[in-house]
Amino acid sequence: MSGNVFDKAQARAALDAAEQARTAGRRTAGRWARRYLLGFGAVSAGSVLAVWTVSAWVSSAWWGVWYALLVGLFAFWLRRQPVRAIPRRVQLVTILAWSVVFGLTMAVGIDYPLAYPIGAAAGFSVWAAAAWWVGR
Repeated sequence: MSGNVFDKAQARAALDAAEQARTAGRRTAGRWARRYLLGFGAVSAGSVLAVWTVSAWVSSAWWGVWYALLVGLFAFWLRRQPVRAIPRRVQLVTILAWSVVFGLTMAVGIDYPLAYPIGAAAGFSVWAAAAWWVGR
């Protein structure tokens, strides 16, 4: 017989190896995504706490520059993913939900400073929920 003949055992072994590689890739991408989401949660919560601690000495313009850089970091993150581990819809919903929490925190925090740590915890919770969603 010629080159068109193949061994079923070899074909099955190749399919099994491909399935194992796909599973390993998904696990690695999931771990990467969870770490990234939790890292962004920590950065966003830390930045809200930084606003709380130094807002009396730093002007609003500087905070505007800081958060413009943070938005740039988010945009860079959307482009940088080595693997599409985080579905675009989850990314967008997470960023939008965090933006609402952040906006409310900043709006209320001016008059009620206790809103800053509450907003930091709520903002981190948004990112942690996204990490859970991706990792399930």
